[in-house]
Amino acid sequence: CSSLIGFREQMAKDKGGSKDKAKAVKAESAPVPAQDPLYKSANPGDTASTKGLLDDGVVQAFEDAGFGEDHKMSNFKLVLGTIACILALVAQFWPHPLKPMPFPESRPLLLVCCVSYFFLSFALQLITTFYEKDTILYTLPPMASSACHATLKDRRVVVSTMLPRFSVDYTLTLVITDIQGNAIEGETYEQVMKLTDYFEENGTFHEDWFMDDVDHVISTIGNKKKN
Repeated sequence: CSSLIGFREQMAKDKGGSKDKAKAVKAESAPVPAQDPLYKSANPGDTASTKGLLDDGVVQAFEDAGFGEDHKMSNFKLVLGTIACILALVAQFWPHPLKPMPFPESRPLLLVCCVSYFFLSFALQLITTFYEKDTILYTLPPMASSACHATLKDRRVVVSTMLPRFSVDYTLTLVITDIQGNAIEGETYEQVMKLTDYFEENGTFHEDWFMDDVDHVISTIGNKKKN
Protein backbone atom coordinates (compact mmCIF):
# COMPACT_ATOMS: atom_id res chain seq x y z
CA CYS A 1 0.00 0.00 0.00
CA SER A 2 2.83 2.39 0.88
CA SER A 3 4.57 1.59 -2.38
CA LEU A 4 1.34 2.32 -4.28
CA ILE A 5 1.01 5.72 -2.53
CA GLY A 6 4.62 6.54 -3.33
CA PHE A 7 4.07 5.59 -6.97
CA ARG A 8 1.01 7.90 -7.20
CA GLU A 9 2.93 10.78 -5.62
CA GLN A 10 5.77 10.32 -8.08
CA MET A 11 3.30 10.25 -10.99
CA ALA A 12 1.67 13.46 -9.73
CA LYS A 13 5.06 15.16 -9.51
CA ASP A 14 5.98 14.06 -13.00
CA LYS A 15 2.62 15.23 -14.34
CA GLY A 16 2.96 18.61 -12.62
CA GLY A 17 6.50 18.99 -13.88
CA SER A 18 5.36 18.21 -17.40
CA LYS A 19 2.69 20.92 -17.17
CA ASP A 20 5.20 23.45 -15.93
CA LYS A 21 7.60 22.57 -18.74
CA ALA A 22 4.80 22.81 -21.28
CA LYS A 23 3.84 26.26 -19.99
CA ALA A 24 7.45 27.42 -20.13
CA VAL A 25 7.86 26.16 -23.71
CA LYS A 26 4.59 27.82 -24.71
CA ALA A 27 5.65 31.13 -23.13
CA GLU A 28 8.99 31.02 -24.92
CA SER A 29 7.41 30.20 -28.26
CA ALA A 30 4.68 32.87 -27.96
CA PRO A 31 5.45 35.83 -30.24
CA VAL A 32 6.40 39.04 -28.42
CA PRO A 33 4.37 41.99 -29.73
CA ALA A 34 6.60 44.57 -31.36
CA GLN A 35 6.61 48.05 -29.88
CA ASP A 36 4.66 50.48 -32.04
CA PRO A 37 7.11 53.21 -33.18
CA LEU A 38 4.22 55.70 -33.33
CA TYR A 39 3.89 55.68 -29.57
CA LYS A 40 6.43 56.87 -27.04
CA SER A 41 6.44 55.84 -23.40
CA ALA A 42 7.34 57.40 -20.07
CA ASN A 43 7.46 56.32 -16.46
CA PRO A 44 4.22 57.66 -14.93
CA GLY A 45 6.00 58.19 -11.60
CA ASP A 46 8.87 60.20 -13.09
CA THR A 47 7.58 63.76 -13.31
CA ALA A 48 10.74 65.15 -14.91
CA SER A 49 10.83 62.69 -17.82
CA THR A 50 7.08 63.01 -18.37
CA LYS A 51 7.29 66.82 -18.49
CA GLY A 52 10.27 66.62 -20.83
CA LEU A 53 8.31 64.40 -23.20
CA LEU A 54 5.37 66.81 -23.21
CA ASP A 55 7.61 69.88 -23.58
CA ASP A 56 9.25 68.36 -26.66
CA GLY A 57 5.80 67.88 -28.16
CA VAL A 58 4.87 71.51 -27.48
CA VAL A 59 8.05 72.81 -29.12
CA GLN A 60 7.49 70.55 -32.12
CA ALA A 61 3.90 71.78 -32.45
CA PHE A 62 5.06 75.41 -32.62
CA GLU A 63 7.70 74.54 -35.20
CA ASP A 64 5.09 72.77 -37.31
CA ALA A 65 2.84 75.83 -37.00
CA GLY A 66 5.53 78.02 -38.58
CA PHE A 67 7.09 79.60 -35.49
CA GLY A 68 10.87 79.78 -35.44
CA GLU A 69 12.79 79.64 -32.17
CA ASP A 70 14.59 82.67 -30.80
CA HIS A 71 18.00 81.44 -29.65
CA LYS A 72 19.29 84.70 -28.17
CA MET A 73 18.88 83.67 -24.54
CA SER A 74 20.24 80.18 -25.17
CA ASN A 75 23.27 81.59 -26.96
CA PHE A 76 23.87 84.08 -24.14
CA LYS A 77 23.85 81.28 -21.57
CA LEU A 78 26.20 79.23 -23.74
CA VAL A 79 28.63 82.16 -23.90
CA LEU A 80 28.60 82.51 -20.11
CA GLY A 81 29.10 78.78 -19.67
CA THR A 82 31.97 78.73 -22.18
CA ILE A 83 33.75 81.59 -20.42
CA ALA A 84 33.35 79.79 -17.09
CA CYS A 85 34.88 76.62 -18.57
CA ILE A 86 37.79 78.58 -20.04
CA LEU A 87 38.47 80.15 -16.63
CA ALA A 88 38.50 76.70 -15.03
CA LEU A 89 41.01 75.47 -17.62
CA VAL A 90 43.21 78.52 -17.11
CA ALA A 91 43.21 78.01 -13.36
CA GLN A 92 44.23 74.38 -13.80
CA PHE A 93 46.77 74.47 -16.63
CA TRP A 94 48.22 78.01 -16.91
CA PRO A 95 50.78 78.76 -18.36
CA HIS A 96 51.43 75.32 -19.93
CA PRO A 97 49.29 72.14 -19.77
CA LEU A 98 52.34 69.97 -18.99
CA LYS A 99 53.90 72.40 -16.56
CA PRO A 100 51.28 74.47 -14.74
CA MET A 101 52.23 77.22 -12.36
CA PRO A 102 52.98 75.89 -8.86
CA PHE A 103 50.56 76.73 -6.07
CA PRO A 104 52.19 79.54 -4.09
CA GLU A 105 52.82 81.57 -7.25
CA SER A 106 49.42 80.75 -8.77
CA ARG A 107 47.39 82.00 -5.79
CA PRO A 108 46.35 85.35 -7.39
CA LEU A 109 45.45 83.60 -10.65
CA LEU A 110 43.39 80.98 -8.81
CA LEU A 111 41.63 83.68 -6.84
CA VAL A 112 40.63 85.63 -9.97
CA CYS A 113 39.50 82.51 -11.86
CA CYS A 114 37.53 81.05 -8.95
CA VAL A 115 35.74 84.30 -8.14
CA SER A 116 34.92 84.89 -11.82
CA TYR A 117 33.68 81.31 -12.18
CA PHE A 118 31.44 81.76 -9.14
CA PHE A 119 29.86 84.96 -10.48
CA LEU A 120 29.27 83.43 -13.93
CA SER A 121 27.64 80.34 -12.44
CA PHE A 122 25.56 82.54 -10.15
CA ALA A 123 24.44 84.63 -13.14
CA LEU A 124 23.35 81.49 -15.00
CA GLN A 125 21.38 80.35 -11.96
CA LEU A 126 19.67 83.74 -11.66
CA ILE A 127 18.67 83.67 -15.33
CA THR A 128 17.21 80.18 -15.02
CA THR A 129 15.41 80.80 -11.73
CA PHE A 130 14.09 84.35 -12.00
CA TYR A 131 14.00 85.19 -15.70
CA GLU A 132 13.22 82.00 -17.60
CA LYS A 133 11.38 80.25 -14.76
CA ASP A 134 9.19 77.62 -16.47
CA THR A 135 9.76 78.94 -20.00
CA ILE A 136 10.60 76.28 -22.58
CA LEU A 137 10.43 78.32 -25.79
CA TYR A 138 10.87 81.88 -27.06
CA THR A 139 9.49 82.15 -30.57
CA LEU A 140 10.16 84.48 -33.46
CA PRO A 141 7.25 86.00 -35.38
CA PRO A 142 5.52 83.34 -37.50
CA MET A 143 6.75 82.77 -41.02
CA ALA A 144 4.79 84.03 -44.01
CA SER A 145 3.60 80.49 -44.75
CA SER A 146 2.14 80.12 -41.25
CA ALA A 147 -1.60 80.30 -40.68
CA CYS A 148 -0.87 82.68 -37.78
CA HIS A 149 1.12 85.15 -39.88
CA ALA A 150 -1.78 87.52 -40.56
CA THR A 151 -2.54 88.17 -36.88
CA LEU A 152 0.85 87.57 -35.25
CA LYS A 153 3.32 88.79 -37.87
CA ASP A 154 4.72 91.42 -35.47
CA ARG A 155 4.32 89.33 -32.32
CA ARG A 156 6.34 86.76 -30.44
CA VAL A 157 5.17 83.99 -28.12
CA VAL A 158 6.74 82.98 -24.81
CA VAL A 159 5.77 79.40 -24.02
CA SER A 160 5.84 78.16 -20.43
CA THR A 161 4.76 74.84 -18.96
CA MET A 162 4.31 73.50 -15.46
CA LEU A 163 3.75 69.99 -14.10
CA PRO A 164 3.79 69.80 -10.28
CA ARG A 165 5.13 66.64 -8.73
CA PHE A 166 2.56 63.82 -8.37
CA SER A 167 0.03 65.90 -10.32
CA VAL A 168 -1.85 65.02 -13.51
CA ASP A 169 -2.41 68.67 -14.47
CA TYR A 170 -0.02 69.89 -17.17
CA THR A 171 -0.39 73.66 -17.56
CA LEU A 172 0.52 75.30 -20.89
CA THR A 173 0.85 79.09 -20.78
CA LEU A 174 1.31 81.30 -23.82
CA VAL A 175 2.27 84.96 -23.42
CA ILE A 176 2.09 87.18 -26.49
CA THR A 177 4.81 89.85 -26.66
CA ASP A 178 5.80 92.58 -29.07
CA ILE A 179 8.98 92.54 -31.13
CA GLN A 180 11.02 93.88 -28.19
CA GLY A 181 9.76 91.09 -25.96
CA ASN A 182 7.39 93.17 -23.82
CA ALA A 183 4.28 91.29 -22.73
CA ILE A 184 1.02 92.63 -24.16
CA GLU A 185 -1.68 93.17 -21.56
CA GLY A 186 -4.59 90.78 -21.89
CA GLU A 187 -2.70 88.51 -24.31
CA THR A 188 -1.95 85.58 -22.00
CA TYR A 189 -3.52 82.19 -22.61
CA GLU A 190 -3.51 79.22 -20.27
CA GLN A 191 -4.61 75.67 -20.93
CA VAL A 192 -4.67 72.85 -18.35
CA MET A 193 -4.27 69.37 -19.83
CA LYS A 194 -4.84 66.10 -18.00
CA LEU A 195 -2.11 63.48 -18.28
CA THR A 196 -4.81 60.80 -18.11
CA ASP A 197 -6.03 62.00 -21.52
CA TYR A 198 -2.71 61.13 -23.18
CA PHE A 199 -1.04 58.41 -21.11
CA GLU A 200 -2.10 54.85 -20.50
CA GLU A 201 -1.46 53.05 -17.21
CA ASN A 202 1.66 51.39 -18.63
CA GLY A 203 3.12 54.76 -19.63
CA THR A 204 2.26 54.66 -23.34
CA PHE A 205 2.05 58.23 -24.63
CA HIS A 206 -0.51 59.07 -27.32
CA GLU A 207 1.42 61.94 -28.80
CA ASP A 208 -1.04 62.49 -31.65
CA TRP A 209 -3.86 63.29 -29.19
CA PHE A 210 -1.61 65.66 -27.28
CA MET A 211 -0.38 67.40 -30.42
CA ASP A 212 -3.97 67.91 -31.59
CA ASP A 213 -4.81 69.75 -28.36
CA VAL A 214 -1.66 71.89 -28.56
CA ASP A 215 -2.45 72.73 -32.18
CA HIS A 216 -5.91 73.82 -31.05
CA VAL A 217 -4.39 76.22 -28.50
CA ILE A 218 -2.04 77.65 -31.15
CA SER A 219 -4.90 78.14 -33.59
CA THR A 220 -6.84 79.92 -30.84
CA ILE A 221 -4.19 82.63 -30.45
CA GLY A 222 -3.68 82.73 -34.22
CA ASN A 223 -7.34 83.35 -34.98
CA LYS A 224 -7.76 86.03 -32.34
CA LYS A 225 -7.81 89.49 -33.85
CA LYS A 226 -5.33 92.05 -32.64
CA ASN A 227 -6.63 95.00 -30.69
